[in-house]
Amino acid sequence: MPVLISGVLKDATGTPVQNCTIQLKACRTSTTVVVNTVASENPDDAGRYSMDVEQGQYTVTLLVEGYPPSHAGVITVYDDSKPGTLNDFLGAMTEDDVRPEALRRFEAMVEEVARQASEASRNATAAGQASEQAQTSAGQAAESATAAVNAAGAAEASATQAASSAASAESSAGTATTKAGEASASAASADTARTAAAASAAAAKTSEANADASRTAAGDSAAAAAASATAAQTSAARAGASETAAKTSETQAASSAGDAGASATAAAASEKVAAASAAEAKTSETNAATSASTAAASATAASSSASEASTHAAASDTSASLAAQSSTAAGAAATRAEDAAKRAEDIADVISLEDASLTKKGIVKLSSATDSDSEALAATPKAVKTVMGEIQTKAPLDSPAFTGTPTTPTPPDDAKGLQTANAEFVRKLIAALVGSVPESLDTLQELADALGNDPNFATTVLNKLAGKQPLDDTLTALSGKSVDGLIEYVGLRETISRATDALQKSQNGGDIPDKDLFVRRIGAARAFDGAVTIGGDVNPWTTAEFIVWLESQGAFNHPYWMCRGAWAYALNKTITDTGCGNICLAGAVIEVMGVRGAMTIRITTPTTTSGGGVASAPFTYINNGDGYAPGWRRDYNTINKPTAGDVGALPVTGGRLNGPLSIGTDNALGGNSIVLGDNDTGFKQNGDGLLDIYANGVQVFRFQNDTLESKKSINVTGRLTPTDYGNFDSRFVQDIRLGSLQYGQVWNGPGFSDTSGYVITGIINGNSDELVDGAHRRPIQKLIGNQWYNVVSI
Repeated sequence: MPVLISGVLKDATGTPVQNCTIQLKACRTSTTVVVNTVASENPDDAGRYSMDVEQGQYTVTLLVEGYPPSHAGVITVYDDSKPGTLNDFLGAMTEDDVRPEALRRFEAMVEEVARQASEASRNATAAGQASEQAQTSAGQAAESATAAVNAAGAAEASATQAASSAASAESSAGTATTKAGEASASAASADTARTAAAASAAAAKTSEANADASRTAAGDSAAAAAASATAAQTSAARAGASETAAKTSETQAASSAGDAGASATAAAASEKVAAASAAEAKTSETNAATSASTAAASATAASSSASEASTHAAASDTSASLAAQSSTAAGAAATRAEDAAKRAEDIADVISLEDASLTKKGIVKLSSATDSDSEALAATPKAVKTVMGEIQTKAPLDSPAFTGTPTTPTPPDDAKGLQTANAEFVRKLIAALVGSVPESLDTLQELADALGNDPNFATTVLNKLAGKQPLDDTLTALSGKSVDGLIEYVGLRETISRATDALQKSQNGGDIPDKDLFVRRIGAARAFDGAVTIGGDVNPWTTAEFIVWLESQGAFNHPYWMCRGAWAYALNKTITDTGCGNICLAGAVIEVMGVRGAMTIRITTPTTTSGGGVASAPFTYINNGDGYAPGWRRDYNTINKPTAGDVGALPVTGGRLNGPLSIGTDNALGGNSIVLGDNDTGFKQNGDGLLDIYANGVQVFRFQNDTLESKKSINVTGRLTPTDYGNFDSRFVQDIRLGSLQYGQVWNGPGFSDTSGYVITGIINGNSDELVDGAHRRPIQKLIGNQWYNVVSI
């Protein structure tokens, strides 16, 4: 089941990382994920990410745009992993964290040994294949060398035939001698290329056309002999190369070279004989032509054999080189494998790896046994498969569901354990049950009739038995005794005697002789259930006299004592020496805590009072000894509020504040000033009739009884509306208008000149011709101080 990994990806400053991709690459193959597969997640602009990750181990890489990939670490997700953030999984302990370093190194070296052993095996296989190819190439080279030897033999036979033809052509002319010399030159040039030999043969054929038939036959025989010699030399050279590549063909190649040399020598001799026997060429023309054809065929076969020998020799060289490289690689791999195995053995010796057990790690051995009791062997998948196969044939212990016809052993008749009851056992018990009852009760209908068809027969019987006296010796002995006899029998005489003086439950404590002593004995608080007369008159009391009265009432004999004064002013005293107000005890609640030497007294006065007492007030007196400042205090409340003088405050109305006032800050202006928010911004009285306004310690305004003075510039956003415009009228333009209309004739008249303060307001063309008749103008006027003035131009 996938595990949710979600959270916010942040950097070191707590800022969400944007434009980032979280990449998870599987480190190994699990039940749901294949190794090296890659998954990715793109957080949003706030860095939030959410991934459902399958069980497995993954390498975490952060890909941020504009930066190289960053390896964040490795996480492991288990089937029972709890959802969390990527930080939780990166910080969690993994299997690698708890595995010893030496064991991890050992495992890595074992993997390296296995890899190198596999590589050595592949190299050995390649070396074997290359060796086989080399042997094949060597065999082919040997065959080519044999073909070269055969070709050389054919060339030698052709040379012999050519010599015979030359000997029979002694009568050839001197021209044939010259052509034989050219043929000899062509044979010499054919040592480097077969093409040159063919050209020489062509030249010999051309000369043969100009000579008689005998000289032509002799020339062809000589050319054929030279070509045979050249082919033999080429075959010898190629066979030599085959000898280097394949050692097995050395002897044949050398023999071929020797035969080729002999053929060259014989060819040279036949040239000389051809010159001496040119006269006899005519008589042996047919034999010479036949010999030339045979020699040419032999030369071609020799050339082909030599070429094939060269090709196989090159292949042999390549195969031998590959075999050598494979052998070298296999040797190196084997050496590394031996070194890795040696290091693994050394590490194993150091860390003393032993067989694993239930209490320590080590080497685990595998076993496919399904009936072993060993705790040192690990089960293989084969063993697990065998056991699971057996389990599939078993029913579960919890609520098994059987199919078919399962059978069980039949328990004995007296079975009382947890054995399974089969059909045979049940039938046998039913038969025994039916067989042990009378014939008249061996059916359910007969039993129902016997029980009166009462479905609650057992309850009915129990109800009837409940009213019966059990058979018991003790109850039988009590039967018929009197009350006194019963009391004596059970030993309750002393108990009854003591109960005579016991408190009665119905009195609810009313029959306690000394209630105060009773309360003290049980350590309970004492509270009077009614009003108490305190002092008996309205005369004043001191605190000392009040304490004496409390002591007389036993107030200090209880952990807590309280009473309420009677609601009669004439019968209750007033304490007058508290120093915080008189206490009228009429209707007051008095509470006493502590003992005579360390007491706390609290008095709560009623809502009305007399004798100058304070109403609705709680008073508290504490006295822990004369050396601990005994005295009274009064607590204020919502009804009995303190005055401004009580707490040193200004009254709501009236009162005087001395010194500077600060609102929300300290006061830096000093004197008689008020600052608001800023310690040097506010109002200050700087003399009789002078009120100044300060901003950041700078005076900006002053108020006097007849003048308002600004120390700085005034910016006005709204209107200024004075009550006296006289001061404004003489300094400001109140209005602007156009003055009286004036007309001037333009056509056939002077019109208007440029006059200061005037504007043209109209042009007239009465007859609508192409000429203007006249113009109108008005002066621009301004109103200042109720007087209109014409404006002037610049």
